Amino acid sequence: MAKKAKKGNGKANVTARPEQPKQNAPKAKEAHKAQAPDLDALRKPVLDANAGLTKAEAEAKALVDKGLALLTQAKGEYREALAPYREACRKAGVDCEFEGGRSENVSPKVSFIVEKADKGIRVMVKGKPESEELIPLAALKTSVNKAAYAYTEKHVGPREKVGNKGGTLGNRLRAVMERKR
Repeated sequence: MAKKAKKGNGKANVTARPEQPKQNAPKAKEAHKAQAPDLDALRKPVLDANAGLTKAEAEAKALVDKGLALLTQAKGEYREALAPYREACRKAGVDCEFEGGRSENVSPKVSFIVEKADKGIRVMVKGKPESEELIPLAALKTSVNKAAYAYTEKHVGPREKVGNKGGTLGNRLRAVMERKR
């Protein structure tokens, strides 16, 4: 046990006792072996729980597969019922209020005419001659993407409305620059 050396300052001075050698070491090992848990008795509940888990996973997979089959069947029935109605709406000149299949594109398709010139690359939106512009090589060497997005912002529209047309133009500009070296 610990002993206090002084009482005045509130701090304890602890001195350690020398350890005494254990005299009953062989008996302690035998007592430990006798208290060891029965592994076979503990293993059985683990095996039962593992079997239950495997069974639950198989049942869950079967339910998911059944649900997907139900969805596939319902979608097929919906498409079969929708096709004649949509055709009738088209013939009557009325918009069909039901959606199905592919939706329309976010923005109309835009094609670019890109050709190399002496001082840069000439770019034009196909079908819009007023959009013809020469992008200088210095601007392209700085950043092809910045030049492409600046051009599409000016002549096609903002990226939020027209999509990634600047990326398309950037790829075309890189291809022309690589081809003509």
